[in-house]
Amino acid sequence: IEADLEEEILCAPVPAPRQPDAPKAPSTDGARKHTRKLRARITKEVIHTIIPEEVKSNPLAYERMSENMDKVSRRLEYVPGHTELHITRRPCYVLKAHKGEKTREAAPICAPAPASILPGSNIGASIIAYVMHARFVLHVPFYRTIRELERMGLYGVDEVILCNWHRAVAEALEPIWKAMHELMLSSEVLHVDETPFRCLKSDRKQGYMWALSSAETGTSLYYWQDSRSGHVLDNLLREGMQSKGLAYGGTILTDGYDGYKSWRESLVEKGETAPLWQNCWAHVRRKFVECITCGNDPEWSRRIVDMITPLYLLERKLREAQATPEEVQLRRWEESLPRVEQLFTELSKKVRDSSNPPLNKLKDAIDYALVRKDMLCNWLSNPTVPLDNNRVERAIRPLTIGRKNSLFIGAPEAGQRTAILYTMVEECKRLHIDPQAWLTEVLRR
Repeated sequence: IEADLEEEILCAPVPAPRQPDAPKAPSTDGARKHTRKLRARITKEVIHTIIPEEVKSNPLAYERMSENMDKVSRRLEYVPGHTELHITRRPCYVLKAHKGEKTREAAPICAPAPASILPGSNIGASIIAYVMHARFVLHVPFYRTIRELERMGLYGVDEVILCNWHRAVAEALEPIWKAMHELMLSSEVLHVDETPFRCLKSDRKQGYMWALSSAETGTSLYYWQDSRSGHVLDNLLREGMQSKGLAYGGTILTDGYDGYKSWRESLVEKGETAPLWQNCWAHVRRKFVECITCGNDPEWSRRIVDMITPLYLLERKLREAQATPEEVQLRRWEESLPRVEQLFTELSKKVRDSSNPPLNKLKDAIDYALVRKDMLCNWLSNPTVPLDNNRVERAIRPLTIGRKNSLFIGAPEAGQRTAILYTMVEECKRLHIDPQAWLTEVLRR
C-alpha cells in the first residue's frame, strides 16, 4: 500500500479465512475467480513504532539497523466519518557484540507484527467491527453498508467480501459462544423459544433461530438449525452439545409447542431425567384477550383476563420487594393458588355449558389452557420459576427486526455464524457495553 495523502491507493484483495482443504470438482459453470481490488481514500496517517522486548530490557546491547530494514505493517482503521491508515514500524536490531557475523546470534530481531483477524489483509479490526455493528445492532443490510463505506472513502467492497468478514469474525468468537453455552446449562431456569428465518440454500427454504435466556442472569444465547423438532433440543440442551453429554436438568419455560413434550418423552425412554416443564401464562392470557374482540362471549373472556391479572400483580410486588424464595412460595400458595384453581374451574364449567357453548377462538383458548393445566401450575411450587416466557420473546425481538431488513440467510452455515454474532452483540447491550468498541478490542487481540 503506498501512503499518499492526495491520491487513492490500492489495497491487497481480502482473502477468505482459511478452510480445510477438500477435493474440488472441475468447474462447469465458467465462474471466474473473485479478483476485485480494494481502493481507499486516505485522509490521515498514524504511525506507530513497536520496540522488541529484548531491546527494551537491555537497550545498550543493541544497535538499530537502517530504517530500510524496518518491517512495516499497514491497517486501514475506522474512525467516525472516515478511515485512517495506521502504519506500524517495527525496527530491526542486531547485537553489537555479534555485528557482522554470520551466526544465529547475529540475526536481526524485531517485534512481532500486530495480529489481524484477516491474515494478509490491510483491513483493520475497527472497520470490521463497524460493519458487524451496522449489521447486528443497527440491522442495516449489506448493500447499504457498502454505500456507507464508499461515503467514508473505502471502495471496492461487495457482498462477497462482507460475507468473508462475517465468517472470520464468527469463527474467532465461536469459543466465547461455546463457553456461554456451558454457563447457560448451569442455570436453574431456562427460557426457550424459536423464530423462523428464511434460508435460500436450505432444502426446506426455512430455518429456525433458537433462543435460550437465563432466568437468573438474563443472558441470551442464539442457535441456528433448519428444524424445530425435538432432536434440535436434544442437541442444544446437552453439555458440549454432544449426544453423550448430560441433558439439562433444570426447568425449561416455553410456549405450548409439542416439540418440547416429545423431547422430554424421548429422555424418559432413554432412562434420563427430563427437566421440569413450565408453560407460559402470557400465551394463555393473550388468547383470551383476542377473544374479547372476536369471540362469541366477550364479557366472559374479559372476566377470565381479569382473573389472570392478579397473578401478575403479585409477581411484580414480590419482585420489587426482593422477596426471598421462601416468601415467594408462601405468597404464591396463599394468594395465587386459589385464583388458579378458580380459573380452571371456570374454564371447565364453560366447556360443559350447553346453553352458551364456546365457539371458534374461545373454544381454542379454553382447550389450550385445559390441556396444559399441569404444565401451567409448576411455578406455584417452584419459587425460582417465572410466570411467563416474555424474557426470551424480548430477546428474539432484535432478530425479527434484522430478519425484516435482511429478508433471508444465504446458507445454513451462515445461519449459525449469524447466531454467534447476535449472541455477542445482545450480551454487550445487556451489560451496557458498546458492541462496536467491544468487537474492535476483541478482534484486535
